[in-house]
Amino acid sequence: PFFAILTTLTFWVPKEALAISIKATATGSSNPTPVVGGYLQNGDFLILQNSVIPSLPTGDGIDETTNWLFDFSNDSNLTLFPVSSPLDSALLTLTLSPSNSLITTDTTGVPGVKSIQIPSIPGIPAVGTTGTVSIELLDFGFTSTDIINSLDPVTNTIPWLYQDDAIISFAELELTVESVESVPEPTSILGLLVTGAIAAGIVREKKQEN
Repeated sequence: PFFAILTTLTFWVPKEALAISIKATATGSSNPTPVVGGYLQNGDFLILQNSVIPSLPTGDGIDETTNWLFDFSNDSNLTLFPVSSPLDSALLTLTLSPSNSLITTDTTGVPGVKSIQIPSIPGIPAVGTTGTVSIELLDFGFTSTDIINSLDPVTNTIPWLYQDDAIISFAELELTVESVESVPEPTSILGLLVTGAIAAGIVREKKQEN
């Protein structure tokens, strides 16, 4: 007296947000031996000779620029990292040893892109000491585009610099994207359709009896 239509609908149901991060570090000595008349390679950091007064020592943390690369090549999440998505976090950590009171004029950042004034960073160690600070770059003027566009797609590196009155002995950059994963979940409406079909059949049977 009745029939039922069996139908299964598939809905895309949002799952929990998954954070995907990639991290790169650079290390060196907090007390390298200075040289005169050239550059100094301090671990992963290249300290440049003073171009104005070449006779000044290189590696004493005074009036010099330090360059390095944040290399993400060895991060296991690199192939999964969605570079087309905006960053939710770009956390920079530096261990530095200020050598001169003129550290108040120092800057750090991506060469030719954007830099941060060191005095604006809370917790900078005093001259003659060594300390570590961490800052969220997105809160200090950097945009997601600034950082992602600085990531070389071939070498998987981001160039960085510090200038000019401190020795950098550790640097880390961690980039994070919050991605929402959606998966199909079949939801059956069989019960609803069967109930409707039964009700329709009962109505038809009553009409036939009358």
